[in-house]
Amino acid sequence: MGSCIVVEDHPGQRKLLVATLDAEGHDTVGVAGGLEALRAVREAPPDVILLDLGLPDSDGLELIPQLLAVAPLTRIVVITGQDDVPTAVSALRAGARHYLVKPCDREELLLVVAREVRVVHVEQARALHDEGPVFWGTTPRIHRIRMQLSRIADSPHTPVLILGKTGVGKEVVARELHRLSGLPGPFVPVNCAAVPDELLESELFGHEGGAFTGATERKRGLAELADGGTLFLDEIGDMSVALQAKLLRFLHDQRFFRVGGEVEITVRCRVVAATNRDLEIMLQAGDFREDLYYRLAVLTLEIPSLKDRVEDIVPLAYHLLRDIATEIGKDPRQLSHAAEEALARHHWPGNVRELRNRLERALILGSDNTIQPSDLDLYVNPPRSPDRVGNEPDRLRRILEEEAWIVARAARRLGVPRHWLRYRIKKYGLAPRQEPV
Repeated sequence: MGSCIVVEDHPGQRKLLVATLDAEGHDTVGVAGGLEALRAVREAPPDVILLDLGLPDSDGLELIPQLLAVAPLTRIVVITGQDDVPTAVSALRAGARHYLVKPCDREELLLVVAREVRVVHVEQARALHDEGPVFWGTTPRIHRIRMQLSRIADSPHTPVLILGKTGVGKEVVARELHRLSGLPGPFVPVNCAAVPDELLESELFGHEGGAFTGATERKRGLAELADGGTLFLDEIGDMSVALQAKLLRFLHDQRFFRVGGEVEITVRCRVVAATNRDLEIMLQAGDFREDLYYRLAVLTLEIPSLKDRVEDIVPLAYHLLRDIATEIGKDPRQLSHAAEEALARHHWPGNVRELRNRLERALILGSDNTIQPSDLDLYVNPPRSPDRVGNEPDRLRRILEEEAWIVARAARRLGVPRHWLRYRIKKYGLAPRQEPV
């Protein structure tokens, strides 16, 4: 069970929520407002915060990043009587993990809290062993990215550009960089492709009341909420050229005006941008500003597609299986040899995101103790290219030699079960080299 804080100004509802969670075995504290919540979180960061948005002393949406800045591993579940999509989207963008509408269904509430507690415990275990959740693998490109992240983390205010296909884990890399940098502020993401162009400026820089139709009150933008932390601009290639100019000015001196505002605001945050588009082609077409590109590309990370690191697919699958099983409350399951082969031969157009989705489906719907190709919805096994076939035995031999041919140590380093490694040793006919007499 986990520790929870209920932030609810209505005494009766607060008491009911605390009693419901306590009865399930959670250690729960109830508070009536935002300031009291911040004090409680500073004293003892909880696993989960149930947050009502309509608080008398705080704006619930603005409180979310403040709470996460104090307790970055804590998961926030918003509970509100405002059953509308814009409020839900704003809460999730601010950093909430789930959104429940009053009156809450008891079973749904307990299920959401239990799931979020499990996730926090996984993250706490990773932090304890200093294992970032960024990548699992041993290929040279992954090692190089880890080295680059460690070095870039020492320059916490220099912009970073992350390149890679959809689903490779660009946001995961950005979050890992934020963690390694040790910045006191929150990680604030925004997907530039998901917000209409006419609203994106307001999302980033905020607006004053009356700035445009529907702007009834002042709103702080995501750049302001990211003060002291990281502002992650995903799909930066979808931003309009007009807004690119305003972003360039912000990158230059970390200052901006809210939409309709006359007071200049200064913040201090790292900007990390990401895209799956070819920005150099966009430069030639005039769709992306050259000066912005070179300002963002001071430090660039290119994340390889899953098909370009085929040796990591099965080890990564086992790593993800352990995480997914913990999150959904299932026992971990092994992959059959046929499933391992199917995973290694698939082209993975959706990259790591597709791999995770297929594994989660297999854990939920599969009936056997061992995952089969059919559980993964993988039936077609196109032949692997010769260069990739040749790479795996050479790589396994090198790791085995470095670990003195101790299978248990080599398997631990690869992040795979020993039976998987023994199968590969037999398949490729690997054996220690004979010393010359």
